[in-house]
Amino acid sequence: MFLISSSVHGSDEHGRLLRRTLMRYVNLTSLLIFRSVSTAVYKRFPTMDHVVEAERTGIKPILPSSFEMQSF
Repeated sequence: MFLISSSVHGSDEHGRLLRRTLMRYVNLTSLLIFRSVSTAVYKRFPTMDHVVEAERTGIKPILPSSFEMQSF
């Protein structure tokens, strides 16, 4: 978090939104990594649909606002 806040400059709205979006991506990446190594986290979020549902019902966002599910 410190690296992002020190690298992305600006105290205007654009800088704030960019820092927030980058931290959301960092949090999502952490969640996906923890999900792959921890059974407790995997049980809480077995599929991406569960992550999206937690995003919709939670107070704090988990996914970035521009996140779109893609199937490969």
